[in-house]
Amino acid sequence: QVTPVLSIAKAVAPVPVAENGRLTYTFDIQNTGNAPVTAADAAIISDAFAPILRDLTVTYNGAAWAQGTDYTYDTATGAFATTAGTITVPAAAAAQDAETGLWRITPGVTKLVITGTV
Repeated sequence: QVTPVLSIAKAVAPVPVAENGRLTYTFDIQNTGNAPVTAADAAIISDAFAPILRDLTVTYNGAAWAQGTDYTYDTATGAFATTAGTITVPAAAAAQDAETGLWRITPGVTKLVITGTV
């Protein structure tokens, strides 16, 4: 069966953050499946930031994203969501060791980074 298998790790830094300081959320998205996640899959990542952030900077795999095009953010509730189709994740790569015969799976990875002022 050909299917993506996703996992997401979320990290926050710095902890603790000073009042009016910058806080960064990092989402590492891994695909251990044998199929990529494409725009047609319409995958969405959503979260509610507490504390609520302002003056967001959002990057995906190092490229800047624009609010309203690539993501939505509600400054009253802290609700964040990527726009359907903007998240893509390559399939995992499988390689067999010629000497041992063991298979090694290297996940496909992407990174979403959101920084804002508390």
